Amino acid sequence: MGHVYVTAQIEARRRATVEFLVDTGATHSIISPALAKSIGAPVLPQRFTVVLADSRRRRLQACSLGITVAGRSGPTIALLLPGGEPLLGVEALEALGLKVNPHRRRLEPSRAAGALLVGVRAVSHTGSEPVARARRKRSKVHT
Repeated sequence: MGHVYVTAQIEARRRATVEFLVDTGATHSIISPALAKSIGAPVLPQRFTVVLADSRRRRLQACSLGITVAGRSGPTIALLLPGGEPLLGVEALEALGLKVNPHRRRLEPSRAAGALLVGVRAVSHTGSEPVARARRKRSKVHT
């Protein structure tokens, strides 16, 4: 398939444009601690044990940041790997609704941009009651 690189905007307190290697075999995204510091990304207090591609186990810190790539924006968590090349993992791709097109070597939508509704409570057209309750009321058969 070859390598797929994308240019993304990452931001926390400040913004930076970064070229990421897209890695569909990596769960998490990776940036260097220096890059996280340069954008003012908040570092999580704990360390996480991860297995790198070369089978080494490492305990790494992580940071939270915003990312915009291929016209999609959202929050993500990136592991901090000293000297690591910026890497865009599957969790960020899935959160943004993106997938790799291996033939064109680029990112494409895997779903509609607004399709992620986890934790959102739907409201009926009147705005006064949840949709599920409104549907139940309409579907009762009176005999």
